[in-house]
Amino acid sequence: MTDHDLGFEPLYPDVLSAIAGGLRLDLTEIQAAVGVFPRSVYFNQPVEVIVILQNMIDSPVEVRVDLQAPAKDQDGAPVRIAAPKGAVTQVLSGGEVGVLRLPILPQTPTRANSALPIEVSVHARSRGGRTVRPPTGGAPPSVLSVSPFKMQALREVEFADPTEDMHGDNIVVRFDLASRQMPAPTTAMKTTYEPLWTREHMQEERQHIGEHLDAARMVATTFVRREVFSPLLRSTDELFALNGLPLHPGESRAIAKLLTHTLSDRSESDPAFRYEDLRWFQALAQTLAHDPTVARWEPGEIVGRYLYESLVYDAALLGFALIRPRVRINLGDRAERITYANKLIRWLAGQLPADLTYLYLPLVMGGVVVNPFVTGQGDDPWALLADLREAYRGRIRLADARAHEIFELFDKLLTLGEDDLRRARITHP
Repeated sequence: MTDHDLGFEPLYPDVLSAIAGGLRLDLTEIQAAVGVFPRSVYFNQPVEVIVILQNMIDSPVEVRVDLQAPAKDQDGAPVRIAAPKGAVTQVLSGGEVGVLRLPILPQTPTRANSALPIEVSVHARSRGGRTVRPPTGGAPPSVLSVSPFKMQALREVEFADPTEDMHGDNIVVRFDLASRQMPAPTTAMKTTYEPLWTREHMQEERQHIGEHLDAARMVATTFVRREVFSPLLRSTDELFALNGLPLHPGESRAIAKLLTHTLSDRSESDPAFRYEDLRWFQALAQTLAHDPTVARWEPGEIVGRYLYESLVYDAALLGFALIRPRVRINLGDRAERITYANKLIRWLAGQLPADLTYLYLPLVMGGVVVNPFVTGQGDDPWALLADLREAYRGRIRLADARAHEIFELFDKLLTLGEDDLRRARITHP
């Protein structure tokens, strides 16, 4: 099946998340997950440091991995661990994902110990390229180079958490060493690399996606407000706080309204509307290609588990389109808005510092525009605007000069939002 048959160019699948979940080290050109297996061993029993490498661009990337074992344990006793000498280098082709296994061997006079640390450094070098995967993760693969049994074995590896296990630029994995001694290995330990997914698989991925487009359209019809608004509200509160921008209740509700509207079928008001043009729908089709049973999940669970970041991307572009007719300032052309939406996603991935502009333009402002027609039982559109004015007063006191222009625009949109409610004859409940 060709891209023309699909009607869109799908992003490459997120193989790393299918193995290590959210435990990823983000180095822009690549993402990595670092673990150790087995976690508990005896003397002379090989341990593998396992590094999942995922190329995020369509060009080759050279990856260097280096291990550093401690010379002493926490009590100052000597530690002897045989490990690869020097850095191990692996070149990933465009979009390739693979597993690098680096063996180490605990030996005497090391004492039996718990949580012996191994520091792992991962560095990437490339000449640049087009990004083919979203930085926050994406849909899982529907085809792989390895068997399901190997994938399951990789999922059982204990991967380090970059938010907790970083030591400077290195990520630390740990293993436990019991007092029993095994016979020394009779063969030399070798570092190995095995591809898990290459871009040659993309043709088959596209075919699987095309086979699930109709199912994706059926699932999309279930993404109505009563099913998705509350899960979106929870995810928004959690993710924005995690990334350094705790939300006022009005802000999170406004963003959830815009996200809910982004999931809706807008073909009646927009003749050019196509589900296939939306990144969240593309991710949904890819997810169903991976696992058709996801179609039977609760709509809010599907959106929260697989679609949230792609939905934020689409909501940013839609937010700009909704705001533009109401203001008299230049919000940039489509290319500039796409760049902005990508920056927003990079912030959600932890690659950029927190910035109030990511919060208000265009997400909260877009929520103000859709406030009158994304409503449900118990919802008071007037109360949302009142909550947003309260949040605005608190934010503007702490805002820098650059953000003041954003807040002036927001103040005008709030006034227009009140006019919209009056014209729609929406009163307080």
